Amino acid sequence: LSKGEYIIDIMNKLGYDVATPGNHEFDYGMDQFNKLVEKADFDYISCNFVDKDGNPVLKPYVIKEADGVKIAFVGITTPKTTTSSTPKYFQDETGKFVYTFCQDETGEKLYAAVQKAVDDARAEGAAYVVAMAHLGIEGESAPWMSTDVIANTTGINALLDGHSHSILEQEKVKNKDGEEVLLAACGTKLQAIGYLRISAKDGSMATGLYKWDTSNTVSLPDLIG
Repeated sequence: LSKGEYIIDIMNKLGYDVATPGNHEFDYGMDQFNKLVEKADFDYISCNFVDKDGNPVLKPYVIKEADGVKIAFVGITTPKTTTSSTPKYFQDETGKFVYTFCQDETGEKLYAAVQKAVDDARAEGAAYVVAMAHLGIEGESAPWMSTDVIANTTGINALLDGHSHSILEQEKVKNKDGEEVLLAACGTKLQAIGYLRISAKDGSMATGLYKWDTSNTVSLPDLIG
């Protein structure tokens, strides 16, 4: 009914700080996507969403500060967006792509875009780097799965994932240097709300999920009756 605008209204009301676009943000074309981004009171970020000249369309990352500690959030959008959304939205009138998501058969373009954003954030003083990704862990998304990105980069502390509707409370995946990176995802349709906590005591990180108690659910007829 609103071509996505109602969702932005809700997110604004709830006080979102930052978001990463997935394939469905583009369901109504680039003009409407740009309108949604403009309407948002928060930053949309994506390090691998670029124009035909390789320039980022959105900020690759943002840095937030908590108790004097800088935390970088790096956005990553699945390269499958060009096909899981509508390809013509990213093409000119001749059918040539004018927007891409750093897709190639090896995944190297995506990994390079992510690594650059991580390195730039670290150089800016980020003590932690959290990847906000819409990548998923389905095999059909290889070589662009979240696990692929972790395994081929360094400097990410945790990756909060989407796209494949997976429920992951706290997986540990080794990065390019063999260091463990936290991987979490909270499903779909508000199955759960995920959290990432950084200990003020020792700087350790933990992810987890708040899940709904389904034992006290009521049916629609009960609500109506």
